[in-house]
Amino acid sequence: MVRFLKFSAWALGLLAASATMAGQAAAQVSVIIQNQQAQTIYVAFTLGAGQAPGPINWGTCSGSVSNNQAVLTSGTTCKATVPTLAGSSRFCASTSSMGTTPNCYLAQTNHQTMIETTFGSGSNGCTSSSMTSCVWYDISVIPANCTDQQWVSPTWCSNTGGAAYNLPVALICPGQPTFTCQGPTSSTWGNSNYPGNCGNPNATCVGNSQSCVNAYFYPMFQGPGSAYQPVAQCPQGSALQIMFLAGP
Repeated sequence: MVRFLKFSAWALGLLAASATMAGQAAAQVSVIIQNQQAQTIYVAFTLGAGQAPGPINWGTCSGSVSNNQAVLTSGTTCKATVPTLAGSSRFCASTSSMGTTPNCYLAQTNHQTMIETTFGSGSNGCTSSSMTSCVWYDISVIPANCTDQQWVSPTWCSNTGGAAYNLPVALICPGQPTFTCQGPTSSTWGNSNYPGNCGNPNATCVGNSQSCVNAYFYPMFQGPGSAYQPVAQCPQGSALQIMFLAGP
């Protein structure tokens, strides 16, 4: 009887856990992706776990998906959804197909602008346990071999692989910081070809203005800059908008 009671408690616990996971799996985050470029772009979504194509429903663009990437002609807007269980992930884009299995975790090597996202729900990733869904978002243009120690004047991570940048982008969520990063490239921050209209990486304010920090130019794990990291949370009920901007 004791063995049975222990088994029953275990079984009930398993059922409860399964129900919780099912509830989390059902929670979705709205992601709106817009192509303001004059050319067609290819957009991919990759999970950090295993660096495999992520579980995204491309929604209004489902009919133009090939090889795990959505093909967005000029002026196209995709209304997509991503499950909260996606967790740590990245979006990236290119002006040509990224192959059969695009991997946005190779963006630094491929010099692609990184849109970094972390999807979550409740205490599993959100700032409030009452949120059924949320997504953290940021832009990264960090060169492949750039470190916090190398981000010092006058070198600014020069000769560390070049900026991870190919397309201008803005990340928008109602009531939250807007991050905007676009070219043309500039020599203000060394020879890495960082985009020139991507905020001030040494500022003491975050988002909404080009005088503030808008993107990760270096890891920002250490040093004074770590207090002004350009990352924000898009809360339950809001859509994260990824706008690939016109221009360089």
